[in-house]
Amino acid sequence: MSSPDSKSSATSSATSSAKPETRSNAKPSSKSTNKSSVLVHNAYGKSGVRLTKVIRHADYQELKELTANIQLEGGFEGSYLEGDNSQIIATDSMKNTVYVLAAEHPLTTLEGFAQDLALHFLKTYSHVTEATVHLVEDLWLRIPADGKPHPHAFVSAGNEKRIASVVADREGISLQSGIDNLVVAKTTDSQFWGFIRDQYTTLPEVRDRIMATSIEASWLYRAETKIEAEKIDFNKNYDTIRKIILDVFATHNSLAVQQTLYEMGEAVLAAVSDIEEITITMPNQHRIAFNLEPFGKKNQNEIFFPIDEPFGLISGTIKRGA
Repeated sequence: MSSPDSKSSATSSATSSAKPETRSNAKPSSKSTNKSSVLVHNAYGKSGVRLTKVIRHADYQELKELTANIQLEGGFEGSYLEGDNSQIIATDSMKNTVYVLAAEHPLTTLEGFAQDLALHFLKTYSHVTEATVHLVEDLWLRIPADGKPHPHAFVSAGNEKRIASVVADREGISLQSGIDNLVVAKTTDSQFWGFIRDQYTTLPEVRDRIMATSIEASWLYRAETKIEAEKIDFNKNYDTIRKIILDVFATHNSLAVQQTLYEMGEAVLAAVSDIEEITITMPNQHRIAFNLEPFGKKNQNEIFFPIDEPFGLISGTIKRGA
């Protein structure tokens, strides 16, 4: 279906003298018209295309790093049913397209680049009916030096990622942005009590606990065409939504993770008119109070041990009302 990534020039030169492959002139055998199975859906593409771009200005530079995942749908049935690759766009070509378009694109916003990639495949190949582009950006922050951000030195933001996804077809686009691995914790103002107690319940009620999670949020924009999307300030919205999520987490006296999640979504919709809905996922990263009594000490709600698994997983989608 697709060719592997291009090898290095050294490898290419080493193999250039090898005997070229011969392609059989025989056509693949046709399947019987009395099929017992039907191909009901197909899609293919290139995943894990990593890109680094340095944008050089006169007095400062920008560092952009992202991973692109591309999926195409369209008239590719022949490859599946007959082994006929005449309509197949090699996934290696998709990889190359990311780099070529990145050289031409300012990368001002992740969402803008995702749109241009998706629309490129629709414009270039008439048999492509839908293109999905999912971009994940690794964030770099300027290192403070002499009281101001350094013009060309950066420090990683860690595991926190910025996300943009575009699904484009001949009718328009669906555009989502998001944030992943926003790791937060607070040491009080979190409770959990009043839940069902039955023969399976051992969890004690808690009126004061550590609340820690790694927030994943994605929001769906109302724009349905590239022209509508051009009016959106994606970077401003991203910064606003991120700040709201952090503010609500810090200030909300939580009776449940579910309640805090809803408060976040409600606040985002109230502040950002460009989006239609937001989905938030918050795994509950537990800190369990350690029993010091066998050692003759009382735990003053200070000593805990973190556990990775099992964990509670809370999610919700908040949408604008009628």
